[in-house]
Amino acid sequence: MQQLNLFTELTPVLPVSYYPDFLTKELANELYQHCLQLEWQQNQIRMLGKTMPVPRLECIYGDAGCDYLYSNSVFLKPLTWTDNLANLRDRITALTGYKFRIVIGNQYRSGQDSIGWHADNEPSMVSNPVIASVSLGCVRKFQIKPRNGKATDFWLEHGSLLVMHPGCQSTHLHQVPKTNKVVSTRINLTFRPHVGGSR
Repeated sequence: MQQLNLFTELTPVLPVSYYPDFLTKELANELYQHCLQLEWQQNQIRMLGKTMPVPRLECIYGDAGCDYLYSNSVFLKPLTWTDNLANLRDRITALTGYKFRIVIGNQYRSGQDSIGWHADNEPSMVSNPVIASVSLGCVRKFQIKPRNGKATDFWLEHGSLLVMHPGCQSTHLHQVPKTNKVVSTRINLTFRPHVGGSR
């Protein structure tokens, strides 16, 4: 399996690994169709004293009791793993050696769906968590940067895997910015650890 070398003379070493061909095209297509049938919801988030729709659809699956709260306003309660998601989780664990308790799905329906600069450092996850991100569907720009540094761009491909290693959420921020280009649906599955719930 190809893993891209993320070091050049012009950029610092990033605390991530990228596998552009993690899934075959056939498996990626099958998983994409499965994910379109997941229980997506339009959540509300409170920011700067205002409540507004999250600019993407979300879902969560995982172990019982592994509830997830982010931005102190969006509460996600996991549904039971589907066989496809559980198999994908196990495949990622076999590659990385890390175990995951939940997967949060983000569905970007158009170029106006996005997620701003942030770090995934919610207390429900372990300290310095590993987060594994599988991309399906349309290619979108993913940006990552040191908290006081310059962004590096990735174009996350259909069937690819991006792993953010321990410490990444403490030192770096990431985002999927809006685009005015006409784009089709992208689904992102982020596998995460969790400190609670039952195994």
